[in-house]
Amino acid sequence: MAETQLDASRGRMIVRCLSPGCVHVALLDARSLFGSTRDWPVAGTSLRFRCVCGGRESRISYVGETTPVETQPAPDAIHLWG
Repeated sequence: MAETQLDASRGRMIVRCLSPGCVHVALLDARSLFGSTRDWPVAGTSLRFRCVCGGRESRISYVGETTPVETQPAPDAIHLWG
């Protein structure tokens, strides 16, 4: 299946921890982590990641490669939960 133009523009994935009081966020390269767009996590609430605070509920969103990100999150703020 060919990737659509929309999928190709969603190269950066933002994962925000939803634990009360936690402000951790991670900016990840979805293509290098998951490969084909069909394997990328769906945008919205997810339990696929674990925050360094121990929280397991997060919100996933995507931005294009050229979209500026206002704050630079720590690259290891949220780790994949196996």
